[in-house]
Amino acid sequence: MVNCSFSLSEMGGFFKISSSTRFNNSERFSLEQLKNNKRKLESIKKLTSNWNGYEGEQFESSLINMIQDIISELDYQPQIFPTGRGSIQIEKYINDDNLVEIEVSNDEIFAYQVKNGEETEKEISVAEINSLIAELFAL
Repeated sequence: MVNCSFSLSEMGGFFKISSSTRFNNSERFSLEQLKNNKRKLESIKKLTSNWNGYEGEQFESSLINMIQDIISELDYQPQIFPTGRGSIQIEKYINDDNLVEIEVSNDEIFAYQVKNGEETEKEISVAEINSLIAELFAL
C-alpha cells in the first residue's frame, strides 16, 4: 500500500499541490524494480529439485507468496536470490561497510547486517525487514 497525502492551497488564482509520498526520494520505491523482483520470484517458483546441481531444494509456494507480500511493502527494493536450502535471500548493498542480507524461510527470518563496518546477526520478524533495509539509507 502506498501512503500518499495531498494538500491544496490557493496561490494567486492557482492551486499548488504538494505531495508527501515515498516516491519523492529517487532511492526509494521503484515500481520497475518491484516488477523485476516479482518476475524473478516467478522464475524461482519454477525451479525444480537439484536446480543448482548441488541438490538445491525446490521452493514452496507459501514462501514465494510471503516474499511477494514482503517486497510489496518495502520502501527500498532489494536484490533477491534463491538459496540451495529452499530459502530466499533478499539483500541491499550500499558498500562493504553498509549492507544487509536477510534469509527468509517458512520457519524463520535471519538477518546479517553490516552498519558502519560493525557486523550483527540476528533472527528478525517480517515487521522489522523494511526498517532494517531503510536504515542503510539513513546513514
